[in-house]
Amino acid sequence: MIETILLITTSVLVYFIVKVVFPPWSFPKNIPTIPFYVTFLGTFFDLDQEDIFELYLRKPMEKYGAVKIYFGSRWNILISQPELLAQIFKDEDTFAKSGNQKKIPYSVIAAYTGENVISAHGELWKLFRRTIMPGLQFFDYSPISKNAKSFCSLISDKLVVPIVPNELSVEKQLIHRKTGTIRMPELIQKLTLANITEVALGFNMGVLTDQNCELHLRLKNVKAHIFKSLYLNFPFLDKFPIPSRQRVRAEVEDFRRQLMDEVQRNMVENYNYEQTSFASSDLIRGFKKGELTRSQLVDNIVIILVAGHENPQLILTSCFYMLGKYKYNWQERLRREILQNKDMKLSELPLMNSFIYECIRMYPPLSQIINRLTSNICVLGRDIVIPKDTYVGYNVYGTGRLKSVWGPTANLFKPERWGTTINEIMSEWKHKKNSCAMSAFHGGRRVCLGEKLALAEVRITLAEMLKRFEWSLAPGWPEKMTSAGPLCPLNLQLEITELNESTS
Repeated sequence: MIETILLITTSVLVYFIVKVVFPPWSFPKNIPTIPFYVTFLGTFFDLDQEDIFELYLRKPMEKYGAVKIYFGSRWNILISQPELLAQIFKDEDTFAKSGNQKKIPYSVIAAYTGENVISAHGELWKLFRRTIMPGLQFFDYSPISKNAKSFCSLISDKLVVPIVPNELSVEKQLIHRKTGTIRMPELIQKLTLANITEVALGFNMGVLTDQNCELHLRLKNVKAHIFKSLYLNFPFLDKFPIPSRQRVRAEVEDFRRQLMDEVQRNMVENYNYEQTSFASSDLIRGFKKGELTRSQLVDNIVIILVAGHENPQLILTSCFYMLGKYKYNWQERLRREILQNKDMKLSELPLMNSFIYECIRMYPPLSQIINRLTSNICVLGRDIVIPKDTYVGYNVYGTGRLKSVWGPTANLFKPERWGTTINEIMSEWKHKKNSCAMSAFHGGRRVCLGEKLALAEVRITLAEMLKRFEWSLAPGWPEKMTSAGPLCPLNLQLEITELNESTS
């Protein structure tokens, strides 16, 4: 009996050493190996994604452009050099998209999003893209403006006027404005969820008006558990009957079912899909014509909502953070630009757009993306030989901090690096995307379909906030980023004060 236990223990230990501690022998020997434990340090220590990158990834990635890294129950090749990104974006047949539904089909996160326009490859991806793209490129901006105003009203309702002594003069009492410390994550999520459901799915669920909106509560609950660092790094654990993961899986199924019930009620039963041009309308029509299966319909509607609310949420969170951090510089400058150019389109304001682009450079919504699978043995760059069936990914955060691309100020927040005039700024943004120095919205044919919508949401919301409030980072809020998964300030809190009407 003891011998059997020792044999099993030894076998498990050998398997762990062979499969986890060291990369496969077939992996390239001319790039560094990041210690296997690095990607889950945030689970056990008070380290965020910036800390981990600085401690373990920056130097080897800057020197070699690629490293071997353990993530998602396997060893992968991770790159950061723009020329290497350009190669994988261009040669999509060799570096084929392979999402969680293929990489880790047994995982909870795969059950969350399924096979969709982001993860699919080949003809299936072309079908999804052709169906979804029109609704995400041509849309009504008015719900975004309406929701930005509602968002500001929700914030205003949480602020209070400080109590002042009665003996103060009326003039002195008037200077006391509504103020307070606000926890931002849930409010921002409500805003972006309202935007994507109204603009892309075609219906208003009352996310910003109903405190007990069921879909928001379900989504909030799922997101609180799905991005746990331990399960992102060891998704094979989802194969085991772990009670907490079984509960999360059931919550994911409930969320998807609730979302499709809303689509059925608001778009299908009333035939609204036949009379509208929302992304959901096109998907439903594709399903009715037999071009899409029921599963493909559901997966793509889910990913529109999930990615369509999450990316703007992350960008907005980082923008609010940077405006709070640079209150007496960039916040005041942007507010002045908006108030002095009320007749100009927000997309034409130089300071606003350079500020947003710089926030995205420094804090891309997804810091690391590993979703390309080599279809055959290949050479990356000049001499990095990668075996077949190897996952290749890119560190977006690292690319945005490369001194060889962004100069000696790569780690500094400098929106002026994008240019002075709006033409210079837009030209530089386009150039950096085309050269793969800016990969937050991916690249090549697989460029993010929601970029236009996300940037519109960010511009409109920031403009409304700047007209109504001023803010700084809340005293006592620990200035840290998330430890794994999506990248943004962790549990951001702001000290917000409402502006007088004469000011705004």
